[in-house]
Amino acid sequence: MKDQVIITNNPRVKKEFQDLKIDFVNNLSDVYSKSRNLVHQNWKLVSHPLAGSVKPAQNPYRSIILAPSNKLDFYSLNTIENAIQKLNQFSKNHKKREYSQKIKDDYQVIDLTLINSALKN
Repeated sequence: MKDQVIITNNPRVKKEFQDLKIDFVNNLSDVYSKSRNLVHQNWKLVSHPLAGSVKPAQNPYRSIILAPSNKLDFYSLNTIENAIQKLNQFSKNHKKREYSQKIKDDYQVIDLTLINSALKN
């Protein structure tokens, strides 16, 4: 996990992994754009930006793990660009929802579980 970073907007991930490098951002869109920017700076995806069966605009929380690379990783670039395209497509086709705190908590747990799984691999 050395040198890796988790880009997240999930407060549970930030709290759970205080010993890891976390870049906490404001919203879902920022998670994807910050991850894409790092890929352009020779970082590669460790976790998939569309992990899980929840559509990207449905879960308001997302965490993505990246690691430094010595060159532009075209697989990561293609993957993050496709994820951003899907996010934009779902966001355009579905109106923004307001979730209760209970539902937000559930979505945070889903994202935390996915990141835990990715870190174990």
